[in-house]
Amino acid sequence: MMEARIILLSILVFLYACSERGKDSKNRVDSNEWELVILDSIKVDYLGTVNGGDFRNGKGVFFNFQENKLIEFEANGEITYETSYPKDGPGKVEYPTQLRYTEDGRLFAASFMGWLYELNKDLTLKQEIKLPFPSLANDGGGLLRNLDYWNDSLISFYPGRDGANPYDPHFIRDNFLLEKIDPETGNAEPLIKIPNTSRYTSDKYYERAWIQFGISGNILHLALSNEPLIHTYDLSNDGAYLSTIDFQPSKFLDNGEHQEKYQYISHNIMLDGNIRQLFLTKKAAVVFYTEGIEEDVFIQNELKNPKNFPKYKNFQNQILKIIHHDSTLSNEIIVPYRIGRIMNIEELDKSFYAVRDDEYLGEEQDYITFYKLQLIKK
Repeated sequence: MMEARIILLSILVFLYACSERGKDSKNRVDSNEWELVILDSIKVDYLGTVNGGDFRNGKGVFFNFQENKLIEFEANGEITYETSYPKDGPGKVEYPTQLRYTEDGRLFAASFMGWLYELNKDLTLKQEIKLPFPSLANDGGGLLRNLDYWNDSLISFYPGRDGANPYDPHFIRDNFLLEKIDPETGNAEPLIKIPNTSRYTSDKYYERAWIQFGISGNILHLALSNEPLIHTYDLSNDGAYLSTIDFQPSKFLDNGEHQEKYQYISHNIMLDGNIRQLFLTKKAAVVFYTEGIEEDVFIQNELKNPKNFPKYKNFQNQILKIIHHDSTLSNEIIVPYRIGRIMNIEELDKSFYAVRDDEYLGEEQDYITFYKLQLIKK
């Protein structure tokens, strides 16, 4: 009888343990708390800087500004192609800082000056894509993600249609923000107006905002750099506006309304919160942002002085936040500053790569290191 009771008790304990493990597993599946984990690092045997890039389908590409060169590499760090470009004459390619692979492996590039290119597999120039009107931007987004590919068309921030000046304080309010471009002909159609959920639809003056966007399926997500909002549009319905999502950062500083045109407060007496990168996956958008620095801290530490720019990292966090397509939000995922620019996030359950910030670590290397990262549910 005693032996039977012991066996019964053991069975009950086992069933309880299984139940608790099942609950724990279910809680992890249902959880929206995430952390960022460094899985590994890879070395790319190249001495230079990463001034824009992309990673997709097992390979990456980045631009080196000083040499006007692109470098493509495999996930193991092996370099497959290196190509430098002339800045004039045949084969001219100037500063292709924005790079985007398509799903089928085509590679498009945009210069911060507005020029658009398609590149061959070996990174040589396939074609320059010329629109019927010139871009009027000479700093058209720099390293921001504002080039993508949808339904055989390029989608690009390419201001200049009808002579629109991207430096006008009400440019965002008064103009289409993107162009849908046929890469074979250069023909373009305007897309996307900012919705009235943004303060930039008013007559007031604010700090100049930078535009970036990404596409998942038929849905385009667009953000302005200094508003904690993501606007969504349906490309299958001529870019019709759908909704605005506030990703609710706990800290995202903003210097507010300006009294004059072309007034700049951020970087002078304080630092605004800033959306650094925006990524789109099938299940969610992922926003990478910095919090900003308060006025008293900024002034006390003389952060307006260029020599002190590296100190920004001492006074604000850089954060990832996941915005699911049903508008639910993850926790704020602190990103340590040894992790620099993220190359791309293809899917939430897929590892991705980011540049290791050797300058922050105080290391000098004759190669570039990329961290292999993963977002993990807690």
